[in-house]
Amino acid sequence: MSGAFRPLRVWSRNQRIIHWVVAISVILLIPLGALIISADFLGLPEAGEDAVVGLHASIGFVFAIGAAARLIYLFTGPRESGWRDVIPHTRAQWALGAATVRYYISGFKGKAPLYFSHNPLAGIYDTVLFLAMTTQAISGIAMFILHGEGEEAATAANAVAHAHAEAHPEWLLVVHVIGAVVIIGFVISHFAALAIHDIFEKRGLVSSMISGNKFFDEEEIKELDRTHMP
Repeated sequence: MSGAFRPLRVWSRNQRIIHWVVAISVILLIPLGALIISADFLGLPEAGEDAVVGLHASIGFVFAIGAAARLIYLFTGPRESGWRDVIPHTRAQWALGAATVRYYISGFKGKAPLYFSHNPLAGIYDTVLFLAMTTQAISGIAMFILHGEGEEAATAANAVAHAHAEAHPEWLLVVHVIGAVVIIGFVISHFAALAIHDIFEKRGLVSSMISGNKFFDEEEIKELDRTHMP
């Protein structure tokens, strides 16, 4: 990079709000989900487990709303937040993705590949994340509904019927757990990638989801004006 850095607005306010709704929900849901899975091992009483399940479900609905909002924003938001920017589909995007891979292999030496909003490699990962988020929302809501039906059965019949009616299909739980693992992996790699890119590129990626701005020098801004910027 050369010259002074200048901030450019990249992420809209709506994008940032949706991002933090989903991010905070995920951070809260992960330990709650782990507690639910390990409830028997920890000897958590039934009332306590029900309370944790209820809290997990409440936050899960917030997560589902945030995930739905992000998917809608893929088609209604500005270019930087749209599917054409997230999902690599042009020759230029694939070339930038290949340049990013070479940059990683080189140990982050030389000039970093230039992109305005989503790096194509991050876009591929984001696409997988969107699918995992959708799966999590649908499977979580389905299990919550079945859990509620089980409670109704307990009231109408007995504890045995309750236990049987409350049990959701095992494959549904497996899908939900796999989705959680994918999202946990994304969170860990996301934090690592943000730190590495911020250290070597100094574009303010970490703070950009708060301020909406990333930093570029004058030479980069001219190149973005020709090739990348909306």
